[in-house]
Amino acid sequence: MKSGNSNSSNSIGSDDINGTDSILMDDIKRVAEQVDAFILSNLKGEPLKLYEASLHYIKSGGKRLRPYIVVRCSELLNGSMYKALPIAGAVEMIHNFTLVHDDIMDNDELRHGVPTVHREYGLAYGVLAGDLLLIEAFNTVVRHGKSVGLSPESVSRIMGVLADACKELSEGQALDMELAARKDLPSEAEYLNMINKKTASLFYSSCIAGALTITTDDHILERIGRFGRGIGVAFQLIDDLIGVMGDSSVTKKPVGNDIREGKKTMPLLLGLKRCRDDERARMLSILGADVRYEDIAYMIDILTKLGIEREVRGMAEHHISSAVKSLEEIDGRSDVKEMLVSLARFIVRRDL
Repeated sequence: MKSGNSNSSNSIGSDDINGTDSILMDDIKRVAEQVDAFILSNLKGEPLKLYEASLHYIKSGGKRLRPYIVVRCSELLNGSMYKALPIAGAVEMIHNFTLVHDDIMDNDELRHGVPTVHREYGLAYGVLAGDLLLIEAFNTVVRHGKSVGLSPESVSRIMGVLADACKELSEGQALDMELAARKDLPSEAEYLNMINKKTASLFYSSCIAGALTITTDDHILERIGRFGRGIGVAFQLIDDLIGVMGDSSVTKKPVGNDIREGKKTMPLLLGLKRCRDDERARMLSILGADVRYEDIAYMIDILTKLGIEREVRGMAEHHISSAVKSLEEIDGRSDVKEMLVSLARFIVRRDL
């Protein structure tokens, strides 16, 4: 079903939260299955151990939000899964490249309940697996872009967008490490600049790359890019909230790693600014230390008393509202637009 009037927000402004989430999750799962099948059928070679390491996180599952965005941003403009699938696969490979290398830099042992790549296959294979994923992502755009009918201009621009994303991702990771190593507390603006690069850049590029399978209209690309930036920043704000205050039995993510690594995320910045002097002194002594369970529990208790979850979710909501406004300015399929708005709202509602 195609949109008659993209400026009418009534159809996308009044969700039944539970029903919408269920429909959205089913939709994401359908796309994820096709993206996984595409990657598994194309990422093959020898030595076998290298390719097994590269596919380790793909085979362990995941929502595949970024490739989902690629597909839906193509379909928003009357594109198709067929045209978007290779680009979606490439984006997921880039995302997995960042996960593999981030886990090495953070010396993490688990990701979503499975051993990290470098723990399972060794450090050298972890580095090589990440490199291979990055190389194959760009190979995929070139090799399969032409076969699904993308123009040379579209392929070239998608390559450029993804290359820019990789540059920003690297800059963001370096900024993250620098902020963690600093003795002083960064400003909120410094933190937001870091997550804009480290996280929002790939959400932005996913939107742009999906749209480029159909159009090169800069007016459309600018608005769809703003949508991606907004949901990317919101995603990281909630991810950082989960990283500090989340229940690992619910989120399947280790709680306390950010504290151990001394990462000065928004929940901690706000807590340190709002708490009493004695509380701040203890929180700073815990940050970046080999903390015990009771240390993490203490910090969570302080952040909870200060209402930090509500405040961070409010920040994320602000970015989502701006993102949705940009999306509503695009003339596209109303049914796809509804799903993208549902995704944006789901990002903020994620449980701790």
